[in-house]
Amino acid sequence: MEKKNIDLIKREKEIPEDVMQKLNQNRKKMVEYEDNKKIKVVGYKKPIVLLVALAAIAVLLIASPQINLAIRSVLGISEDPGISSAEKNGIESNLNLVSESNGMQIALTKFIATKRKMAFDYQFKIEDEKLKTLLERNSQSSESTTKNFDFIDIELYAEGSNENLYRGVAGGSTSRIEGDMFYGSVMAVFASDTIPDNTKLTLHITQLAWQDNEEVARAKAEATAIDPMAPFSVDYAAAYEGDWVFDIDSRPLPQTVTPEVMNIHNIENINVVSDALQTEAKFTVLLKKEDSRPMVIIYKDGVKVDNFISTEIHDPTTGDFELTFSLSALDKSNAVYRIELNEIDNNTQLIEEIGSFEIKNE
Repeated sequence: MEKKNIDLIKREKEIPEDVMQKLNQNRKKMVEYEDNKKIKVVGYKKPIVLLVALAAIAVLLIASPQINLAIRSVLGISEDPGISSAEKNGIESNLNLVSESNGMQIALTKFIATKRKMAFDYQFKIEDEKLKTLLERNSQSSESTTKNFDFIDIELYAEGSNENLYRGVAGGSTSRIEGDMFYGSVMAVFASDTIPDNTKLTLHITQLAWQDNEEVARAKAEATAIDPMAPFSVDYAAAYEGDWVFDIDSRPLPQTVTPEVMNIHNIENINVVSDALQTEAKFTVLLKKEDSRPMVIIYKDGVKVDNFISTEIHDPTTGDFELTFSLSALDKSNAVYRIELNEIDNNTQLIEEIGSFEIKNE
């Protein structure tokens, strides 16, 4: 899983699969593997994240920072509105699975999934004082309020298959420390219906890694002093390698509904479906200005909802737009959600509202 270590802009151009594979191969060659049972913390070079190359690619994949913020403000994945709705309606997500690799134990405490969304909480005891010092310093830095510089490499397998399902994913990880315990959360939204129906899943964690917030801030300042879009890379300050395996008995949640669509204004070809953790809305809208881009705002019963949007995909050549957000099919509140599409310039200044529509679970 290739993570983005720079959050200069909210929209990142998707890197082609062959380029991504080469970056991963080069990175893996640089990892220092531990031959014995003693945990070793290692640092190595992250590949450069491409922000401005590949300009010919039309589709913009937005890995929204709202995912991170939604988890960061609370203690775990249950504060995601979609997951919270599922749990309040009797869906069990608690686990107590423990896996050991290279002398280190990781506990998987929560896991929940549908075809297109997966989330889990995990924890471990911090044995290395250097890592604890790094994490404490990161949590106190000014960068920590808006960005997250810890990373997790994971793989996901369906029962009876050796195909890694964890690809085409937008999402994020975040964490906190309490004493000598590390608590992490991961939220992932797949680009398509990736996780099979009615199957047991196996989650592998293969790496935990951290960057130094202050080092990232310095590298960002140096790289963008002349060109705000300049790419840069930063070494990991610490990393754990291993193979932590969790066999999960619970299966992906099957519930789906088609919400009622109402009060459509200047939006065409609307198609909305909700699963147990999120809602996907597809529609068509053309921007009016050159060098502009779309921005979605969602209102619940007239009140703006923050930390709610997971991903946005916009094709500027066709006007096709795909949006995922944390409205669960199990949400029976009868709330009305207004999806407002705005056109903004490259400085995120509002040009005008383009259109809107409302949805409600039936």
